[in-house]
Amino acid sequence: MRRSWLKIATCLFAGLYLAPAANSMQWPRGAAAPLSLLQRAPAQLAQAKPEEVIVAALNAIRQNRLSEADRLVDALLDVRPNYRLAHLLKGDLLMARAQPLAGIGSAPIVDDKLNDLREEASVRMARYNAPPPLNEIPSNLLQLTNGQRFAVVVDASKSRLYLFRNDGGVPRYVLDFYVTIGKLGFDKSREGDQRTPLGVYFVTGHLPREQLDKNYGQRAQLYGVGAWPISYPNDWDRQQGRTGSGIWLHGVPYDTYSRAPKASNGCVAMSNTDMTALGSYLQANTPVVIASSVEWLSSEVWQQRREAALNKLENWRRDWESLNAPRYLAHYAGDFRSGNNDLARWKAQKIAVNAGKQWARIRLEDLSVFSYPSREGNLLMADFAQDYKSSNLENRSQKRLYFRRQADDWKIIYEAAAG
Repeated sequence: MRRSWLKIATCLFAGLYLAPAANSMQWPRGAAAPLSLLQRAPAQLAQAKPEEVIVAALNAIRQNRLSEADRLVDALLDVRPNYRLAHLLKGDLLMARAQPLAGIGSAPIVDDKLNDLREEASVRMARYNAPPPLNEIPSNLLQLTNGQRFAVVVDASKSRLYLFRNDGGVPRYVLDFYVTIGKLGFDKSREGDQRTPLGVYFVTGHLPREQLDKNYGQRAQLYGVGAWPISYPNDWDRQQGRTGSGIWLHGVPYDTYSRAPKASNGCVAMSNTDMTALGSYLQANTPVVIASSVEWLSSEVWQQRREAALNKLENWRRDWESLNAPRYLAHYAGDFRSGNNDLARWKAQKIAVNAGKQWARIRLEDLSVFSYPSREGNLLMADFAQDYKSSNLENRSQKRLYFRRQADDWKIIYEAAAG
């Protein structure tokens, strides 16, 4: 055990004799917490999810069922001896033999690590107070390709990651996990700012622990069971001048079950058990949407937004194919950019190109569409393979369009060839 943890443990036990009595307990409430775990035998508790056990213990303490809480915490520590939050609750339960508890980590000390554990307890309890609406769909996932069997959505403000299955085009909830994000929160803008980016990214590969050990030596221990890199910075990030690299989904060091809600350098970190479970669903090109918060939609509202986005894209495709330049260019915003082109250059180029063609056929394949979380406003991102044929040119490319809501319409503000 490290020196700082010895300090915390010493203070917790010293609190049995030194701390003033509290007026009332201020434990976070958890109406939906799994109190049914209280009835289970130790062997059954060993099979339960660690988070369910910790939340049940927190609720039991709040209800002054201290011996039952103690039994839960002991059972959890038998299975997860590196679960620091469980050790903190064990200290609280020992302190409760001498005095009422004021809250989680009742030792009379001020310590950042204690505050981290209190925050972890709070966000874990919040998940059980307000569980994800299983019959609703995140607004971010509007269209997935057939090849994208699963998608990930991270709610950065709730330290929660949700996994969805592509069920015939409709995202269906599968699992959710507690996660750690950047030390300074989210909305990454530059290298080293210790923030987690907001946006739509894709898994680019898998780095198993053996590969991390080979590449990074001792530093690899930070990533636990392994890492799944994602595509930050993407083309929109680069257009906005955002810098940095190496944003991954990864595990945690083996000396701890989990890390604080805000403890990474910008990556999304999970317990090794959870990362292993999630990793079994991930593959190259799995979408990973990181949002400041998740907007959940009913199936009806989600379908309406999906159809509106697809119709907008189809209108753009059809107007381009018509070779009617004014109608096609009306889809672009005044501040549109593409590489070094602004709208004026884009217009001139497209008008000249269209003038030299007799016909054009454009097909959009492997289309995915996302409501894009960004500080730049209400955005849509469409990602697709573009099959272009005309009277004098044929090509195929991967393209991304970014739309921004302007008044009652969507306008294209950025167009890029996806690399």
